[in-house]
Amino acid sequence: MKRFLIVAIAVAAFVGATRAAIGADSFFRQWRVDTLVGEGIDLYHRGAYADSLGKFDAALQLEPQDIKARYDRALDLFAMAKYNAAADELKQCLQTQPDFVPALFNLGVTDLALNDIAAAQAIFAQILAAHPDSVRAHFDLGLSHFVQGKPDEAIKDFTVASLLHPQYTQAHYNLALAEYQTGNLVAAESESMAALKLNATYAKAYFLRGAISLRQGNEAAARTLFETAERYTTDPVLKTLCHQIIAQLG
Repeated sequence: MKRFLIVAIAVAAFVGATRAAIGADSFFRQWRVDTLVGEGIDLYHRGAYADSLGKFDAALQLEPQDIKARYDRALDLFAMAKYNAAADELKQCLQTQPDFVPALFNLGVTDLALNDIAAAQAIFAQILAAHPDSVRAHFDLGLSHFVQGKPDEAIKDFTVASLLHPQYTQAHYNLALAEYQTGNLVAAESESMAALKLNATYAKAYFLRGAISLRQGNEAAARTLFETAERYTTDPVLKTLCHQIIAQLG
């Protein structure tokens, strides 16, 4: 009996030690995964997308079910214009966690990049059904309508976004752009000015105001606005376009 008791104690001690070792291994593996994800996020924000992707790949090798690593990996792929791969990662996230709203949002944006307008609109409508006050969903739905060549529908969406979030510069600018597309120059001017009140160095808003002035026949004002846009923009394409227009105006 005594011998059996000793064996039983030894077995129990071994099992306990094994469980502790497994627990420690699990803890340190997750700690390493979290560290890699943190490093990947930091690299992403620095624009080092390829290096960031490597961190998330390493994290997923350790823990293939880590939804955070997979989601952030999708953001890297999107930033690298690998839209199909990004969509695949986001869909895997949603298979694991169907109510993961950020993944759903970004899948809609990725569908827009893939020119799958119907899929994007279905996603934004789904989000709005559950979150009717979502500024981003209204804004992104507006983008989908604008890309689709439906500026009137886009105006409705951007208007709601700007009302829900009056400080949303991009919503005011995109609303101005949609109004310009419909020929409503007064509204386009008003909304572009609203964008500039929020961001006085917003080059695209100056460019749009220049285009409005041209359509109104005011070349002098247009030239000044295009010069201002050229001065503020960091986009080489927009800078070149401004330069060409200014040269044509003489």
